[in-house]
Amino acid sequence: MVGVQFLKRFDESKTKELMDEVRGRVEDILDQIRLKGWDALARICESLDGFAPSKIKPDEIQEAWQKLSTEMKEALKVAEKNIRSFHRAQREILKDFTCDIDEGIKAGMRFVPVKSAAVYVPGGRYPLPSTVLMGVIPAQEAGVERIAVLTPPGRDGRPNSVTLAAMGMLGIREAWAIGGAQAIAAVAFGAGDIKQADIVVGPGNAYVTEAKRQVFGIVGIDGLAGPSEVMIVADSNADPKFLAADMVAQLEHDPSARAMLLTTDESIAKRAIGEVYKLLNNISTSSVASVAWENGGAVAVGTLEEISRMANEIAPEHLELAVEKPESVLELFTCYGAAFLGNYSPVPFGDYIAGTNHILPTGRSAKFQGGLWVGTFLRPLQHLCASKEAALNLARHGARIADAEGLAAHSLSMRMRGLY
Repeated sequence: MVGVQFLKRFDESKTKELMDEVRGRVEDILDQIRLKGWDALARICESLDGFAPSKIKPDEIQEAWQKLSTEMKEALKVAEKNIRSFHRAQREILKDFTCDIDEGIKAGMRFVPVKSAAVYVPGGRYPLPSTVLMGVIPAQEAGVERIAVLTPPGRDGRPNSVTLAAMGMLGIREAWAIGGAQAIAAVAFGAGDIKQADIVVGPGNAYVTEAKRQVFGIVGIDGLAGPSEVMIVADSNADPKFLAADMVAQLEHDPSARAMLLTTDESIAKRAIGEVYKLLNNISTSSVASVAWENGGAVAVGTLEEISRMANEIAPEHLELAVEKPESVLELFTCYGAAFLGNYSPVPFGDYIAGTNHILPTGRSAKFQGGLWVGTFLRPLQHLCASKEAALNLARHGARIADAEGLAAHSLSMRMRGLY
């Protein structure tokens, strides 16, 4: 077989990039808040959401946790334990160190947390309390002093109660009922009592993503999250019902979501397509998932080598390896946000409960970055210490390079150390 053979393709005409209108509207929102602060923020929030921006009282956050059902508390606690365990392990491998470069020359690195982080938690079509855990826990494990959570108000002006409860479980003391591009602007520039953050993380809609793009450089960001994506690689051992369920699980996120099945077995592909349509006829989120399937669903057949080449080019947010020996083929895949190995490791485990993070790169950005982790909130600070004796040798060679570059003061700075 030469190249993969598609049984169903994406409809590229219906999956467009951010429109100029979004960019323009976001730029206007950012400019207003940057210039006029809280007054502009209040006006924009009232216009778009119908509510003034407000700080959520710590007592209200704790009350939401106390009122939560026992079953939901237990579920969130399990998720917290697993997510914290994975991210704590990340922090433990990032050890400060100093090494001997040469006689009299030492170099090292310290991993120092940012002082302030803002975590954006979506609250639109589907409020995502799980994102509270995914954004806050890595920041806590990194040692960030100030963590502010921003989430949109609901129809009653109050954020989703489970979202508030998740904040309560994690001990959040600063939270704001603000959503959209205006929330990003508030923590990027500061507005009223909202202090500027060092970094802004978390997924959101097109306006949130565009706002993060425009404020990058003023503050740090984790990345630019687009519509959800999954690529499933399957062989003849895969269960078509599992494959269909995992595809629809991503498609129900958003009409622009994408789900792709690449398999070495054409019969598995055809059966999986049939199972997708069965699910779409019965699932409660079919109005969203069906649109996403028509626009962003794709199924193809090829060899494992062909599939891995395509996967590394597409660089999916989520990669499922529903094959007989997933660990043995994982090394073929080098560009993905998170990988899920075997028939019993579906993406939703990573979305909610198993420990890996669900804030992941989309839109092929997994080619050059990874998902949210403890390191997102840490700055690797380098340091150097040379002895007087070592400076003589460094100055002799370093000054020659500086002279070649025409940087006289650089050369002088080094030569002076070699004279004393």
